[in-house]
Amino acid sequence: DPDRLLEGEDPRTGYLDDATHWVTVYGDLLSVKRELLGVSEQRLPDLPPEARHEIATTDLVLLDSEMKRFSRRLAFWRQRCVDLGGSVQR
Repeated sequence: DPDRLLEGEDPRTGYLDDATHWVTVYGDLLSVKRELLGVSEQRLPDLPPEARHEIATTDLVLLDSEMKRFSRRLAFWRQRCVDLGGSVQR
């Protein structure tokens, strides 16, 4: 679900601390997904064609989709910080 929120995430929060918390969470999630994508892409050439195809058509697609969702959520929370009178972080 490209619009799925994480447990406890409330986009209507009026608290800057909540917004900065979610900037941190989504920044960390995005960082981990980028690392996983990088490692997966590095390993592709060493895999048999069948495994390479499976990774490319499932895992990499899923990682890319999750990265896009996390990027959108991170951008949302960064803007929410600004809207609540804070500064953009991370």
